[in-house]
Amino acid sequence: MREKEIKILWGRSGNRCAICKLELTPDGDKETLGEMAHIVAKSNDGPRCDSPFEPTERDKYKNLILLCPTHHAEIDKNYSDWPVERLRRIKTGHEAWVSEQLSTGSIRVAEIDNTEFINTRMGNWYELNRDHVSAVLCLTPLRISGDQIDTMDQNIQQALEAANLPGKNPIQKVNRYHTRPSEFGIVNEEFPNLPKRFGHSFHIFKNGHCEYFKELGHDIDRITERVKEKGEDIKGAKYVIRYTDVAEVVEAGLAWLEQLWETILPFEYLDFKFMLLNTKYTTLFSYHDDWGESTFGHPSLSKNLIYKDILTKDHDPASLELDLLRWVSNCYGLVLQSKFNSNGQYQRPVTMR
Repeated sequence: MREKEIKILWGRSGNRCAICKLELTPDGDKETLGEMAHIVAKSNDGPRCDSPFEPTERDKYKNLILLCPTHHAEIDKNYSDWPVERLRRIKTGHEAWVSEQLSTGSIRVAEIDNTEFINTRMGNWYELNRDHVSAVLCLTPLRISGDQIDTMDQNIQQALEAANLPGKNPIQKVNRYHTRPSEFGIVNEEFPNLPKRFGHSFHIFKNGHCEYFKELGHDIDRITERVKEKGEDIKGAKYVIRYTDVAEVVEAGLAWLEQLWETILPFEYLDFKFMLLNTKYTTLFSYHDDWGESTFGHPSLSKNLIYKDILTKDHDPASLELDLLRWVSNCYGLVLQSKFNSNGQYQRPVTMR
């Protein structure tokens, strides 16, 4: 589900169940937790799936209806009593009711929006990246509404320190002596003095936001220097990002965030973002057999590359990871078929032809 679709749904629904008018929240008690239900099922074997509706349209606002947990279960269990047209009429009527109530001041709507918070974090990430390429993976509540978790709880500290550093073999955990309280929650971070740029930060916020920040500058400097020494054609790019470095960061960051969501984060929906910062004039380096077959993507002209989605707790982590790696490859004009090859190693992105 896309952020824009979610904000439209919650806003026009007035944070209330379209059937019973119960006031809902994206981050509250289970009984009042709003559920974004599909009118026509997303899967081809779900409720009302026989309705003629393109699969690519099924996660969009026009096919979503906001319901309480009770009525979401009801329409999917007894779907013959809740056909598509009935649900659409209910949704239209409910939104008209919300508009009328708002105009008379009978109800108020708490906006579902974390934009201001994310923009503030973007500023902080730019301070951390020290004028080079960095990666960020984060999960954020749909609405920032005060403290949601006690970051001084021992279980939270253990969850923070369960993070693995990417690309380490054998697997290496973060150094627990780098864990400390912060003004926002609790953080484990290490940033070596310049010119070394391989710092990282794992941060859990009291409001439920969790983020992994990783500098890629050190590795990029090394691979860029080697590529230029070999005289490779990098199509005018200034810096070279090795695909496997990105893949390792994605794998480590996603694994940590997924574990947090499973064990400590009290949300059914979260805003997910993966970003590569300072990517203008960078290219992606894909290779086989060390330097036997080298492939370089097209240089990025974007300052930042940003992937974002609204996730439900029952999403498929493996599909998300592959989507991210394919997206990164596509941003540089390359294509990726799978995460691993037949030898269990990272499959490298290639040109289309």
